Amino acid sequence: MIKLSTSSSCKLNLQGSILGVLLLAFTPIRSSAQVPAGESGPCKTMVIGFVGGMRSPEDLSQGVVQIGNRLRGLDQNGLEVNIYSHWHWRKAFELIRERIDQNLDNSLSKKEIEQAPKIIIYGHSLGGWAAIKLTRRLNQARIRVELAVQLDTVGPGDAVVPSNVKFAANFYQRTMWPLRGEKKIRAEDERRTKIVGNFLVPETGHEALARKAEISDFITETISQLCPSAPRTPNN
Repeated sequence: MIKLSTSSSCKLNLQGSILGVLLLAFTPIRSSAQVPAGESGPCKTMVIGFVGGMRSPEDLSQGVVQIGNRLRGLDQNGLEVNIYSHWHWRKAFELIRERIDQNLDNSLSKKEIEQAPKIIIYGHSLGGWAAIKLTRRLNQARIRVELAVQLDTVGPGDAVVPSNVKFAANFYQRTMWPLRGEKKIRAEDERRTKIVGNFLVPETGHEALARKAEISDFITETISQLCPSAPRTPNN
């Protein structure tokens, strides 16, 4: 049986308990983020994923790409998914800024920021580093991030999660050497950011970690809870 361990040595069943524990931690984000019944307009969510190393954002063998394609298959209006190389985190920032800048005046008003899409960012290896670089740039622009997920993150300064991130989770491995991800991330401001956990995934290599179905389930289910699919209208 596969086990998932937190950095505090607590062990969880990766195939079952992990979703329950992590999603329980996200109860506040789910209840506050959902669009009230009767409110007009789609529930807008932007997901940004980063592949690491020299990997292509179109490489179907990459776990980040697989998660992105799975999210695109969800029946959700207003869900936008974009995958980037870790080198291109600035392009990701520009895309987010363009989506928020409703009046196209190249400036973000308080109202525009309040009406911004929910933003989810995840990345593997150097992509985890890029995820933190992007959240810091968004913080400078006063843009909030609902969730940041780091997958065996590798890069300078990737252990501190900026205060504009509401929730953050970190998954790492110690099976493969020398590529071993950050063991512990921490919040820049614990009053504003909840670190859901630092989870050790045993018997898993650096590349394989991002392809874990249970991690894909966690990200997909969290986004589904954030912005539930609208009920289908029966065909007459």
